Amino acid sequence: MAVLPREATYDEFRAYVVGLRGALTCAELDELWAWHQKLRGVRFVTGRGYRSQLPPDEQDLTREQRGRKTEAEARANGRNIERLPDKATF
Repeated sequence: MAVLPREATYDEFRAYVVGLRGALTCAELDELWAWHQKLRGVRFVTGRGYRSQLPPDEQDLTREQRGRKTEAEARANGRNIERLPDKATF
């Protein structure tokens, strides 16, 4: 059976679940529908929005690589800096 589309209605969801699992009570269907809605609301934060604000040459660098690049640029400009560990906590 095909995957249930994202914009599926409750009736389409009910038909899909009954086709997969057989007959269920209304309470079980309602509980599954609630879980379905909750899972559809999950969003994954990938940092893509933040990275799009960085200069083009830094967008594909990790946080550690960006820190090392900044440190190298500061040393090239004659600044004497001491780098904190990448996993520093305060």
